[in-house]
Parts: sequence; structure tokens; C-alpha cells
Amino acid sequence: MKQRQYGTQLALATLGAMLIALTAMAQSADELVPLIQQSVEDIQVQMRVDPAGAEASLAQQRERIEAVRSEAPGHPLLSSLERRVDELDEEIAALRASQAESPVDEEQFVPLAVPAEVRMRLRDVQQLQTQSDREMMRGETESAVAYLDEAEALLATIEEEYGDQIPPGYAALIVADERLAALRDQLARLQGK
Repeated sequence: MKQRQYGTQLALATLGAMLIALTAMAQSADELVPLIQQSVEDIQVQMRVDPAGAEASLAQQRERIEAVRSEAPGHPLLSSLERRVDELDEEIAALRASQAESPVDEEQFVPLAVPAEVRMRLRDVQQLQTQSDREMMRGETESAVAYLDEAEALLATIEEEYGDQIPPGYAALIVADERLAALRDQLARLQGK
């Protein structure tokens, strides 16, 4: 059974590589180069989150570079693309090595699951903040203050009622707090305080 699964996976991987190669060959070098450039930028971001996925994406870019080389060996961007892909390959290898060397600390991983009620209320906070921002743009500072006060009260209620169920560092809550502070500062500047 395991051999059949391995054979199926191998066949699918081979088929995927062939499709990528055929797609790369079907496109001209001038079409592939911007695609490679954009993919390289995406890989730079992806490698911080998913080094294994970035490594696979980098392999795909190497195949595209080979397609460019076979179609247009003198393309002016070919050597810089190859150099950048090699640099990324080294960066990914170093990143994976550092992850393998560093001991896994259980405290690093924080579950980010929060109750659905918290997510719904945080959406309400965002809506209130957006409404306050709109009111400020219209010059209606009194109603902007009212919306901000309501958003602040709702945030306080969320933290009071669900504080023990919200993991430390929960991004949506941090963003809501920071946006509230930024809107308060903006409002104070508008009011000349």
C-alpha cells in the first residue's frame, strides 16, 4: 500500500514538473523574466514563513531560468536572475539550518484560537473605528469622538470578559489597540489639543 502511495506521489510530482517545464517553454523569455522577478520577490517573503515551500518555489524558478537560457541565452537579465536565485538558495539553506539547530521552545508557539465572539466583537470595533475615521474626514469631530469612545469601551469589555481566553500577542487585538491610539492622536491634532 505504501509503495503504491509513493508511486502515485512520484508520478504526480513528475507530472507537475513536466507541466511547469511545458508552461515555461510555451512562454517567451520576455514573458518569463518578469514572472521570475515577481516570484523571487514572493519567495523572499515566503521563506520567513515557510522555508520548505520557498525552497520548492525556488526550484520552479530555476526551471524557468533554464527555459529563458535555452530560448534567449544572451538575455540581459539572465545573469542577475541566476545570481539572485543562488543568493536566495543560500539564505533558505542558512535559515533551515538555524531552525534545525535551535531547540524547540514550547513557549514560542502560542495558539491563536480565540472565541468566535471575540472575533465578532473585534470586527465591531473595526467598524466603529472606520466610522470615526470617516467622521473626522468630514470634519465632524464630535461624532468621531463618540465612535472612538464606543470602540474603546467595546475593547475594554472584550479584554475584561475574554482576557483569559485571548492568547498574548493576538494580532487583531493589538492592531485594534494601536489603531485606536492612532485615531485618538489624529483627533487631538484636528482639535488642536
